[in-house]
Amino acid sequence: MASLWIDVRDIKFQLFEVLKIDETLLGKGRYTDYDADTCKMVIDQAAKFAEVELAPTYPDEVHRKPVEATFDKGKVTTPESYKRLWKLYCESGYMATADQPEVGGQGFPAVIAAACANMFLACNQAFIMYPGLSHGAARLMEDFFKHPLRDILLEKMYTGEWAGTMCLTEPSAGSDVGLLKTTAKKNADGTYSIVGTKSFISAGDHDLTPNIIHPVLARIEGDPAGTKGISIFMVPKYRFNEKGEIGEFNDVQCGNIESKMGIHGNATCTLNFGTDNKCIGYLMGEEREGMPIMFHMMNEERQGVGMMGASLAGAAYLHALDYAKQRIQGANVIEMAMKVENPKPITIIGHPDVRRMLLKQKAIAEGCRLLCFFCYFCMDNEFNAMIDKNEEQQAYWHGFIELLTPIVKAYSTDMGMEACQLAVQTYGGYGFCREYPVEQMMRDQKINQIYEGTNGIQALDLLGRKLGMKKGLYFMNLMAMINETIAEGKKIDALKKEAETVEKALNACAETSMAFAKMIKVTPYVPLIGACDFLACMGDVIVGWLQLKQALVAVPKFFAAETGEQDKAFYRGKIEAARFFIGRITDLVPAKLENLKKDEQSCMNIPEESFAV
Repeated sequence: MASLWIDVRDIKFQLFEVLKIDETLLGKGRYTDYDADTCKMVIDQAAKFAEVELAPTYPDEVHRKPVEATFDKGKVTTPESYKRLWKLYCESGYMATADQPEVGGQGFPAVIAAACANMFLACNQAFIMYPGLSHGAARLMEDFFKHPLRDILLEKMYTGEWAGTMCLTEPSAGSDVGLLKTTAKKNADGTYSIVGTKSFISAGDHDLTPNIIHPVLARIEGDPAGTKGISIFMVPKYRFNEKGEIGEFNDVQCGNIESKMGIHGNATCTLNFGTDNKCIGYLMGEEREGMPIMFHMMNEERQGVGMMGASLAGAAYLHALDYAKQRIQGANVIEMAMKVENPKPITIIGHPDVRRMLLKQKAIAEGCRLLCFFCYFCMDNEFNAMIDKNEEQQAYWHGFIELLTPIVKAYSTDMGMEACQLAVQTYGGYGFCREYPVEQMMRDQKINQIYEGTNGIQALDLLGRKLGMKKGLYFMNLMAMINETIAEGKKIDALKKEAETVEKALNACAETSMAFAKMIKVTPYVPLIGACDFLACMGDVIVGWLQLKQALVAVPKFFAAETGEQDKAFYRGKIEAARFFIGRITDLVPAKLENLKKDEQSCMNIPEESFAV
């Protein structure tokens, strides 16, 4: 029976047949000791953990009750099921799947850890945020916390004995971090006294671990205003010594948790540091290096949020597909048109509009998953180039990561929301009810468009920074890679039309990026108003390219005599999903971009008082 939560077959297809990691990554550089069989075994075990342990807690599948974190008298209590999940997750080694053995990791490629994350997030995003943030904080400590406490800290965090967070946002400093008010005052022993409030801190406080480590942005007294004056500190909930023995409470108090639209199982906290002037922190890196250091974690988290978008899209699609195969409603449209007497009722998957919705969901979920995988694949290639001391290749692969990060984060979550709302629509009225989980998936998905830098900020980052990096070299390298696939597609009659469509859309993106670069000096509002739509068009082209790559693999295998019927059905699905996405989404890009270049500035011309009178 097909899974309602994850698609292991497609994950393995993307990793081993499209990206061909067994040829391009495994057995080389950092991954010399890893082969395809071992990696597939890890994926199979992760799939079992996801379905058997995680899925039943999203939410309570038996009673359909919300699974929520609660707050009472300063104490946060996580759902009871999460305590068992945390223990199993950590004992299975998932906290450090791709981290190096020196810090207790398993050393697998990042793309294998990403495959596991895709399945875990599909089954319970709210829970996975706890270990996900802990891992990001641990990575930050590994790279930037040079202190005698570092070794014991890494041991505790990578094993999951202690947890971690990311503390940037404040009540008056959200997207504009430079407005933060949290202060740090240097003490005689080299520590710093931290005073301030952080808000919307995911997994900020909980009862899963005895200690929580907070990387905290703060301004040292006397340092300049704005982002250049920000430093970053390691602030534990409880103080500890070099043996890992927990000492006194470090005056990190939870003021409340938010009542939210979704991800109810994750405690989104307001944290008060130094209410009683007893909170100490340890400097990470050098003074006033807070923002560049924090962005190492932020970029990792943005990749993770993109995966959240793709994962929920995939789970929502599989649920909608299962429902559509069972729900009987209406008659065959052909029989109705022919006025057949007493036409037989059919399942709704037989209706053209339902099929449209399902194939769009499939194309989005699989395309965005491969987009995320490709970015982690680039990280692995960058790691290997670093091992080989090949600076040219290292820079080449790093360029893709820089350019694609805002697209992975924004596009995967925007399109993930589209897939989730289509899943709800597929169910009809039942999709709006808690009887089925797609309504919660849609609510959970919304936060992914907002946190770790809103999608509007990602669009500005792409347009204002990433496209022009290295004088446009990163963008040109991506275009060259896409054009290689286009050239392959043109050689195959079954995909020639799709290849030409991707080519036209890609060229339109390049032309528009150059047009915007000129406009920004003359009519800056035009590109700024169009930034989000431009990022969406870029995503439509890149996922169209990745759909074409998948189809290039699927076409010959579909027609191969030795391919079994089940595999034929799978490959046919890949081909039709590629045709649908490219023909109905990528094909619209040139027209959309023409519209974006128009000098249309009504949203800036309208006076504030005219929005509502």
